[in-house]
Order: sequence, then C-alpha cells, then structure tokens
Amino acid sequence: MFRGLGVMVALVAVAALFGVGLAATASASDDCMHRFGSQQQAEMGGGVQEWSVTNLTKSADPAPGYPLAGQLWEATASVTATSGGSTPIIPNFNASTADGGSYRVLWQMASPQGISGAALAQGETATGKIYFDVTGGEPVGVRYAAGGCEPL
Repeated sequence: MFRGLGVMVALVAVAALFGVGLAATASASDDCMHRFGSQQQAEMGGGVQEWSVTNLTKSADPAPGYPLAGQLWEATASVTATSGGSTPIIPNFNASTADGGSYRVLWQMASPQGISGAALAQGETATGKIYFDVTGGEPVGVRYAAGGCEPL
C-alpha cells in the first residue's frame, strides 16, 4: 500500500499499454505490494518501463497557461526504460480520493519541473512532477490506467 499524506492507500502502478488495467484504490486493511516509491514494471510498445511515484502533496508550483479550477497537487514520478526503448505515456495517470473520486493528470500543462514525455533509450531515466487539478476531496493515491480489466 502507498502512504500519502499519512493515509495508507493502494496504488496499482503502471499497466501495460494494451489490454491490462488496474485495481481500484484500496483500504488500509488490503494486502498489496504497491507502495509509494516502489518500482512497478509495464510493457510499453515492445519495451519495458519501471515507474515509481512519490510525494503526493499540494503544490506551490505555478501552473503556466493552465486555468486551475481548484488546488494544484503534485507527485514526483520516475520512469526507466529497462528493456528496449519506449515513450512514457503520462496522460494515463490519475490521482484518487479515499471515496473513489479521481483527478486526471494535467499532462498538457507545461512546467519546467514536469516529467518529460520524450522517448527513452534502454537504460535512460526521466524524473519530474506530475500535476493534478483537485476540485473536491483530497487525493490519497496515484494510479496509472491504460484500460482493460486485469490488474497488473
């Protein structure tokens, strides 16, 4: 389970680009190996990526060119191309609330601190922030959704 803002939640990190989905945010009593900061693998376009997400919190960063409807939140994401080259698919991230709500990542927001979506060669790593516009309940976890119904 992930710890974010003192609240334990589950995060089913990175799912494969085609045909693999994710589990929903879970309660603190669920047994799950996914913790904030743990690396999770996914196959992406013939390559394998390892993702980790840490430090989900309110952000003091500016939101250049993006009209926020609520409070800006951020998390730090890191991706490594462990086998073959691949491109990080940042738009698949969502921040989840304890009551099942969800906020899509602001992948279109240009920020010097944001994670790059540039292609990675095998062995290369990209690290940066992902952002969310929180308009209701506070997020307690982050998930990566690529469709499908089977958890990674």
